[in-house]
Amino acid sequence: MRRLFLVVLLSLAALGMAMLARLPRPTQQVGYACDRQACRPVEPPTASVDVPFTAGTIDLTGDGIPETILREGESLRVLQGDVEIWRSDPAWRVVDVALGDPNDDGRYEILAALWKLDDTGALTSHPFIIGHRGGAIKVIWGGSAVTHGIHEIALADVDDDGVAELVVLESARPDDGPDATERTLSVWDWHGWGFNLRWRSEPGRYRGLGLTEDGVIVVTVGK
Repeated sequence: MRRLFLVVLLSLAALGMAMLARLPRPTQQVGYACDRQACRPVEPPTASVDVPFTAGTIDLTGDGIPETILREGESLRVLQGDVEIWRSDPAWRVVDVALGDPNDDGRYEILAALWKLDDTGALTSHPFIIGHRGGAIKVIWGGSAVTHGIHEIALADVDDDGVAELVVLESARPDDGPDATERTLSVWDWHGWGFNLRWRSEPGRYRGLGLTEDGVIVVTVGK
């Protein structure tokens, strides 16, 4: 009888552990404040957690009338009024977008994080800048494939120097695909024809990139 009781008790304990393993992992927000060299953890302030971009407006042409930018599925469109004036390449998988001045040239552009197949058929991650030049919307800078795939992006002046930095949630391991859950947070500076890495966090289960009005980065950790 005692042996039967122990068997039942062990079975219940194992069942309980299995049920706990299936419960959703708790989430929390963490904050990072940055200076011109690095970022440090801070108590997370209240911030709206960003989600992958779906729609926004920005004046790409400089005429004082903003264009509408739409991400529909994994495609990107630019509209003037109700008229489509540009659409992304069908081979692109656009996962996020940031609007601003990513290359610090005084003009507004679109920064797109996208995945596409290379010449060997491998899926690669790239940052592209789309702007208005020569009377048309076009890619004005197509970044080479990055080692750590890009999942979420934001443009913000995180160090109060008057210039927007690129904030990225990226794959923690090189060559991880678009479904990677282990990620790092990084901050990049434009150097004239590309971005230089300023700082990168330790890996974590990061998602939901957000920013406060004063440039504190907030991300959700867990799940």
